[in-house]
Amino acid sequence: MTFDAAVEVGVAAFCAGAEPPSDDEVLSRLTGAGVEPWLAERLLIFLPMAYTRRLLPDVRFPDAVVAPGGRVSLPAEPVFVAASARALQAGRGEIERVALRSSEISAINKALNAGSQLSDLVPGETVLVEDLEPVEPGDGSVPSPRAVFEGLLRGHHVLLDGETKADAKLFVHPAPAGVVMAQVDFAVSHPALATSWLVESFAGHGTTWREAIGGALRKFERGSLHPIVDGLLRPGAAPDQVVRERYEHPGGAFDLVLGAQLTMFTDRPVPSAGPLFDRLSEALRSVPLTRKVHGLRLFIAYHDGRLQTNEVLLDGEQWPGGEAVVADSPAPLPDGRVAVRLFCLLVPVDGV
Repeated sequence: MTFDAAVEVGVAAFCAGAEPPSDDEVLSRLTGAGVEPWLAERLLIFLPMAYTRRLLPDVRFPDAVVAPGGRVSLPAEPVFVAASARALQAGRGEIERVALRSSEISAINKALNAGSQLSDLVPGETVLVEDLEPVEPGDGSVPSPRAVFEGLLRGHHVLLDGETKADAKLFVHPAPAGVVMAQVDFAVSHPALATSWLVESFAGHGTTWREAIGGALRKFERGSLHPIVDGLLRPGAAPDQVVRERYEHPGGAFDLVLGAQLTMFTDRPVPSAGPLFDRLSEALRSVPLTRKVHGLRLFIAYHDGRLQTNEVLLDGEQWPGGEAVVADSPAPLPDGRVAVRLFCLLVPVDGV
C-alpha cells in the first residue's frame, strides 16, 4: 500500500483555513471527501507526530505509541512512514501548522517551562485512548498516482532502472465547498530526453478524492501515456494508441508520436485540432532542435470564441512562437466553453 497521496490530502486538511482546525474538523474534511475512516484516523494521529520529529530532529522520540490493545510500532505503520517522508519536504509554516497540534509538542513545552533542556528530553510514548481501527485492504479511497503510473508502465512491460525513472505527485488546490481539486504531475526521466525530466500535468475534480485523482489519471492515460511509452520508454509498444508520422526538420528528421486529442468543458463534437497542429509543426521548423527526444504540449481554452488560455510548451518551457500561432487561429467552437489538449513526442529517426 502506498500512501503518498493520502498524506498530501491530510496535510491539506490540516492547513485549510486561516485558523488551525479542530480534530473533528480535520476528520470531517477527510471523511467528507471520501477518505475511509481507518485512514483518516491515522492521518489525524500520525501526521502531527511525523512533523514534530521534523521540527525537533535532535529530540529522541519513541518509535511506538501505546493503545489499549498494545504497543503500535511507528516504523511498521505505512501511513506514519509516508508522513515522515512528506515532512522532509515541508516548509517552516506548514511544519508548524501541523506539528504544533501534537500532544508531544505540548508535553515538551511543559517540560521546557519547568526548566528542562531540550537536548536532555526523552519524551514518553504517546498513549491512545482507543485502539486504531483495523487497516482495510486497498488505498483508503485515496489512490496513489505514483502507484497507478508504475502499474500502467508495468502493463506496457516498461522496466524502470537507474537511467529510466518515473514519478507522479499529487498537488491539492483550494476548491468550493463540497468539491475537491487534484493536480497530478507525471514525470519521466530518460537519457534520450532533451530535458532531465519530462512532466505532464493534469487536473481532476469531484466530490471525493477518488473521483478527482481518477479524473486526472484518466486524462493522462488517454492523452500522454501512450506517446511517452511508444515514443520513448518502449518504442513501438502502443502502435494502436498513437499516430506516428515522419516530420522533416532542418536539424534532421523526427518521428512525431501524437496522442489522442482531449476535449473538455463541452459535450458537443469538437473539430480536430490537426490543422492547428500542422501550423505549429511548420512554425517549429524555425526552432533549433537537438537530436534528442522533445516534448510538445498544446492546451487551449475558449469562452464564446474568445481565447482564455494559450499554453504551448516545448520541452516544458513556454514557446512564444507556438502561442503566436494559436492566437492567430480560429476557435474550435463559436460559443460556449471548450478546451483542447494535445501532446506529442518528437523522436529522432535514428532511434532512442
